Amino acid sequence: MLFIEAARARAAIAQTYNSIELAPTAEAWRSIKMGIKRDLQARRLRPNVPVPSRRRPLEFLRVMHRETGSLPQAVMSLFHDGSWTSSGGSFRLAEEVGVDITELCDRALERKGSLRVLEIGAGWAGLRSPTEGQPRNIAGLAKRYERELGRSVHIHMTNLTPWHGSTLPDGLVEHPYVTAGALAALESQGLHGKSCDLIYSQAAAYFEVDYTAFLAAAAHLLGPGGVLIFNHRTELAGEIDVVMKRVGLKRQTRIHLGGMNGSVVHFERPPASRKKTLAAFEPPARSDVK
Repeated sequence: MLFIEAARARAAIAQTYNSIELAPTAEAWRSIKMGIKRDLQARRLRPNVPVPSRRRPLEFLRVMHRETGSLPQAVMSLFHDGSWTSSGGSFRLAEEVGVDITELCDRALERKGSLRVLEIGAGWAGLRSPTEGQPRNIAGLAKRYERELGRSVHIHMTNLTPWHGSTLPDGLVEHPYVTAGALAALESQGLHGKSCDLIYSQAAAYFEVDYTAFLAAAAHLLGPGGVLIFNHRTELAGEIDVVMKRVGLKRQTRIHLGGMNGSVVHFERPPASRKKTLAAFEPPARSDVK
């Protein structure tokens, strides 16, 4: 079943790339195929399950047997080329760079009267976990803006495979079969340029081989005053800064976490400048004119 789902996902993602006339390189396609397997595997776990490294096989097998209920599947996963992960969805990286997502969204909604959020590679997005008091994931934001959702608030998320089906409320949209490098495809799916107030990725951008396509598409989607937060391989920091400066985004913070988290960076697009009216250029009235 896993192989059939993986084949279906590969075909759908290929179609996504065709729709934007972009062809992933052989290296990118290998990474996508591994990502599909990670995606399909992670869906079989409860959210936020700590999965041991396969370098500790006994611990790994014990956890996988408990989670899947199948010893053959646990053994097969030990030799699978896609690392097992468990995605609950979290804004932890935003917290690491000192960004309060709730405050950011509240300000955008107050300033514009609307809010649009995009998370890349959201997984379960917290929708399978108990909702906390302070929003720390997509599910928390959906709960906070429950009355506005589908009206003035719209929340989007991408995944390599479908995680949520038709269970989502109005205003909360999943875009399956979309990689970080193929974000440009979202424009034909109702997410228009310069419309996002927040774009966030906790892992998808890190694994993206065609990071220049990701940066270009994310910058195109980010609106005035918008915030972009993602993690990336540390060695790409200089190149990423050059590209972002070219498209008008300013780096606010970058921290190095190391390991599979790499570096976390926070960019912003400057707010739209207010255009002066003709009245602003008129000379002040003189009271001494007789």
